[in-house]
Amino acid sequence: MELALKDVNGELQDFFSFPFSKLNSIWKNYLDLVRVKQENKILKAHLSQLQAEITTYREALIENGRLKKLLQIKRKRPEKSIVANVVGFDLASWRAIITIDVGKKQGVLKDMPVLSQGGVIGRVIEAGMTHSRVMLVTDYNSRVAAIIQRNRARGILKGQGRGGCILDYIKKGIDAQVGDMVITSGLDGIYPKGLILGKIKLVGPGDRAELFQSILVEPAANMDEVEEVLVLLTKKEER
Repeated sequence: MELALKDVNGELQDFFSFPFSKLNSIWKNYLDLVRVKQENKILKAHLSQLQAEITTYREALIENGRLKKLLQIKRKRPEKSIVANVVGFDLASWRAIITIDVGKKQGVLKDMPVLSQGGVIGRVIEAGMTHSRVMLVTDYNSRVAAIIQRNRARGILKGQGRGGCILDYIKKGIDAQVGDMVITSGLDGIYPKGLILGKIKLVGPGDRAELFQSILVEPAANMDEVEEVLVLLTKKEER
């Protein structure tokens, strides 16, 4: 009888001790899991911070490269100039106008030429005290006196919106070729002579009744991606 009681007592001790040891193990695993989750949360926060810093550094590096190119142009030009940031876009299908963060306070006036790293992008059409609006050469209202650099043939560069530009008034028979550079002629009294406008992309015969060729020009600057510009602070009599 005594032996039987001992067996029962031992079985009861095993019965009550087993769940508690199991619960203790589960609790430890839970605490480990909580600690790991907290560590993961901290690591993710650090990773997000590092990614943000890398993005900032990359943007600064890219911007530095663009500004260096603008400063190279600035050094080569005899005119006074100022670097500006593009702060607004109005790129509708029929309009191509940007807003820059310089104005009359910085010496900017209407009709001053505006350049990017690639070449001419347009001219100031409205100067406020601290901001100005610039009409791009792709705007349908834009007209620039131009010449084909290789053969000095004169024409007018007209904006065609998203289609780029056309070089008008180049007579049939004049040798215009794809890849020819188109530059400013200086005859419009706005743009100094010799600024890059773009390259001829397509040459067609034009209508039979017309005297002029149909010439499509790809602007030197990508109007959709320009972020900084160089405004030439020139007076009309200096152009």
